[in-house]
Amino acid sequence: MLFLAPAAVGLALALGGPATAARPVVTGTLEQGRQLVGTPGSWVGNGTISYAYQWYRCDANGARCSSIHGATAAKVKLGAKDVGNTLGLTVRATDSTGTSTAYSSLAGIVGAASGAGAATTQPPISGDAILGEPVRAEAASWTTAPGSLAYAWRRCNANGRLCVPIAGATDDTYSLTADDVGHVLVAAVTGGGRTVLSLGSGLGRAAPGPVASGRPAVSGTPQQGQKLTASAGAWAGSGTITYAYQWYRCDSAGAHCSSIHGSTRSTYTQVAADAGKTIALTVNATDSTGTTSAYSSLAGSVASASSTLVATTQPTLTLTGHVLEVTQGTWSTAPASFAYAWLRCNENGRLCTAIAGATTSSYTLTAADHGAVVLARVTAAAGTATQAVLTAASQVSNP
Repeated sequence: MLFLAPAAVGLALALGGPATAARPVVTGTLEQGRQLVGTPGSWVGNGTISYAYQWYRCDANGARCSSIHGATAAKVKLGAKDVGNTLGLTVRATDSTGTSTAYSSLAGIVGAASGAGAATTQPPISGDAILGEPVRAEAASWTTAPGSLAYAWRRCNANGRLCVPIAGATDDTYSLTADDVGHVLVAAVTGGGRTVLSLGSGLGRAAPGPVASGRPAVSGTPQQGQKLTASAGAWAGSGTITYAYQWYRCDSAGAHCSSIHGSTRSTYTQVAADAGKTIALTVNATDSTGTTSAYSSLAGSVASASSTLVATTQPTLTLTGHVLEVTQGTWSTAPASFAYAWLRCNENGRLCTAIAGATTSSYTLTAADHGAVVLARVTAAAGTATQAVLTAASQVSNP
């Protein structure tokens, strides 16, 4: 499977497609016969983004989920089969680069159409999901006030599913432990014989600072005299998030990187010293809790000013099963041929080394790639001109 590398913490991402900045949201009264409405959340992508929906019926812990036949619109009506269960919404977002998936918090637990009352909103979770810090289940809204409330906290996977009870966690507040890092927390709130699940917390993190759900990106032509432009990527954090940029000059394998003096804006114009090198970008994102760093894919190698063969868009990777395959990008002159070399890099996409024997346009991930980032060097030829450029990086955790 593909996951964000540990430096960027947690959400599953495809190699192509938009990145989610805020998870999908479900609203409505949790009672048989009522309607739930899903919104796609907030996304960052290339060009127009379209959305596809699928609703799932899960047990009270968000496990044993089955797709609800025909429930592929933004709205779904709750039926008898939903009573006592939770519903999950999956949103697939597609832009010009591919498709990515995101998950709402579980909606539930669905009550019977008995007139006994039901939750009209789910309790939000307040507080930052940071090791040692408390989070709190706030008030829900009900059709009939339930009186006194009882709480039971659950630890879920990164998508807010497959939740398990946390022993002894029965107050309206809960302080995160080491077991919660990388997990979403929800509270089951019971009153008047009815139970509702809270919205999910943010992903539990070991240290302060926002969490990147999509790595920074660099666009532009890697050639002396041309301008590169940074995108900060997609982040989730507490309050307003601000971004600081630093550009680096590295060798062709993303090693021996040196910060480029004064290059701290979101754009960078390449100079003669960059020719034959790669360019790296670090983004420091700061929210009300602290600062976190994330790293773009390497850009380059940078062509000289006189080069007639230049990659105008960076090649990308697609994943099918465990097989990565190169898309060649676009070039200033149509190449007559391509040659390939696959590289295994550290979790930030730097310090790359060649993978022996990997010289075709596809590569099958192996156990040796566990915890690493994989990319390809594509060398184009047109007449007597040749130019090498690196693909965008994969992010591999469990090949």
